[in-house]
Amino acid sequence: MLQMTKRSVLLAGASVTLLGVLAACGSNDNADNSGGKTADGGSGKKPTISATVYDRGLIAASEGTMEKNRWTQWINENSPTNVKFTAIPRTESKQKLNTLFASGSAPDLIFEFDPNIKNPLYDQKQLMPLDDMINQYSTTYKKLLEDNPILKQVSVKSDGKIYEFGKLNEAIPQFIIAIRQDWLDKLNLTMPKTTEEMYQVAKAFTEQDPDGNGKKDTYGLNVGPGLGDIFGGTNLSNSYKDENGTLVRTWDNFEEYIDFTKRLYDEGIIDKDYITDNNGAKARQDFLNGKTGMFLVQSNYSFWNRLWITDYATLQANAPGAKLEIMPYPKSPRGQFINWINNPVQLTAVVNRNAKNPEAVMKYVDFLSEPDTGRTLTNGIEGTHWQAGPTGCPNPIDQEKNKTELGYLGQDYNMIFSVVSGGKCSFTASSFNPDKPDEKLAKEKFKENMDIFYNMIDQGAEFPGLTHLEHLPTVPQDLLVDFQNANTEIGNLMTKAIVSGGSYTTDKALTEMQALWKKYNGDKLDAFYQEWYTANKDTALMPDDIFQIVKDQKATQEEILK
Repeated sequence: MLQMTKRSVLLAGASVTLLGVLAACGSNDNADNSGGKTADGGSGKKPTISATVYDRGLIAASEGTMEKNRWTQWINENSPTNVKFTAIPRTESKQKLNTLFASGSAPDLIFEFDPNIKNPLYDQKQLMPLDDMINQYSTTYKKLLEDNPILKQVSVKSDGKIYEFGKLNEAIPQFIIAIRQDWLDKLNLTMPKTTEEMYQVAKAFTEQDPDGNGKKDTYGLNVGPGLGDIFGGTNLSNSYKDENGTLVRTWDNFEEYIDFTKRLYDEGIIDKDYITDNNGAKARQDFLNGKTGMFLVQSNYSFWNRLWITDYATLQANAPGAKLEIMPYPKSPRGQFINWINNPVQLTAVVNRNAKNPEAVMKYVDFLSEPDTGRTLTNGIEGTHWQAGPTGCPNPIDQEKNKTELGYLGQDYNMIFSVVSGGKCSFTASSFNPDKPDEKLAKEKFKENMDIFYNMIDQGAEFPGLTHLEHLPTVPQDLLVDFQNANTEIGNLMTKAIVSGGSYTTDKALTEMQALWKKYNGDKLDAFYQEWYTANKDTALMPDDIFQIVKDQKATQEEILK
């Protein structure tokens, strides 16, 4: 049981009932809190603001552009403001935003996930503090902060003011391991519980012809997302543990990961071309073709449906009799670690300091924070894209139609909407229609996954890193190039150790990695993280907070999944 520390007091507010939040959001009537001043300046016309939206290259030509389409039209018809959108290429966000700010043409409202893009803007004094905006003009978002003080706490910068809007997400595993149960059964093997057992099963999957075609053409597993987390994480900015308040770098994590992966590579248990498979497309195709025994894959939100509905059907068509189960993360020599968890308190938007109408920006944020808006910008229009299913939650009417008309929607037009504001229907488990056999199976597997997840936390599994990456500080500018060089070169040494056999050992790689860290001002970087941790560990989002949010959401998850 958590003691009532400053952090647990902050989290206590996050346990507010969903009905209470919904009632608060539903009561918003866009009341004028401006003391007579209105967002339209008294003209009677809707004010206009500008905002960014990610462009992921997903929109069909028939739908228009990310700046002008059916959803930008819907927003401008229903929002208290008119919004002029600026598309930001998802993979070029930093460059595009820097260019816009440098030219003085950055939009009023900037939607961005990456703190390493937003934090420098704060340091450069490019951002507007939000406290006055929220206090004077907000109803819905202000209520969200009051009910969930942890969101407000992580939004505050070093000067004591709020600079970011954010949201509360569903706290669920982001990666899983799917394992071929039919292969386990055929080879008389049991579910691996340790990394050594994982290796032995992977070796058998590779060498004992589990698909029965008489060829040695199967892989034990893929080098996929989450593999490093099994050993405690191998991210340079996050590889620390707290020893009596002192941060100690966890080089052992790297050592165990390299040793494990090197053995798989040397023995042909993994695809030796994995290094060039940058987006995991080949690994996924091998899995779909029935050639991979353990599949490490992203599994939150829409990825869950893809794995257990679309991909599972393809796998069974290619490999009749294929049966998948969820493999709990195995215990490694470094201990038992939990799957990486989706960021439960995520900061997603900032305001340009030169925004001319802060009230209009705030009214738009309130609009985005309302349940009706969140539902529409997630599921589309009732009667056109969805209808209420057996649970009362949206179920798609025409999946093919929705691929075109909703496929580019995602969350990109509303990166502020909180899961607690949408109630049960905002949780992944409510998206499955149990009347459809494939979706019923997906829901059952989701329940299995959550049961495994809760059990591991209850048994003391550790978080694979100091905290969630998005809640770590941004490396200061004078050390940034050193950090980037260290990150690149240490990553290259890890790969070299994995693929070089006996000519380049793990011990030699580790020695050279540590030397590189020192060469690139690693001591100063360690001191930077230590200073941040000492000053912020009681208020920043830390693993205990993340686990508490998981527990706070557990009752809702179990109610949906019963």
